[in-house]
Amino acid sequence: MPEPTPLRQSVERASTPTATALSRLPGWATTAAWVALLVLAAVVGGPVGWVLLTIAVAFVAWLLYLAWPYASTNAKLIRVATGLLGAALVLVRLLPR
Repeated sequence: MPEPTPLRQSVERASTPTATALSRLPGWATTAAWVALLVLAAVVGGPVGWVLLTIAVAFVAWLLYLAWPYASTNAKLIRVATGLLGAALVLVRLLPR
């Protein structure tokens, strides 16, 4: 694996306390919190829903960024698709018809 960039090193260093705390939680807890954010975003709607959805997508993007170097090609494709879907959801919420 190539040497990480200074940006990646900085993000990993800043993320270590949060990632360590999350790793101590049961596996279902993080997923349940993320799903709760998505459900609240859908139910609440408006600007508050948009903010909740953005937080949920940003959380997934952060996890995807941290895991990227360790993922297989198939996992990377799925993660890119997830990121694009999340960005599309935020844009649809931000710019309704």
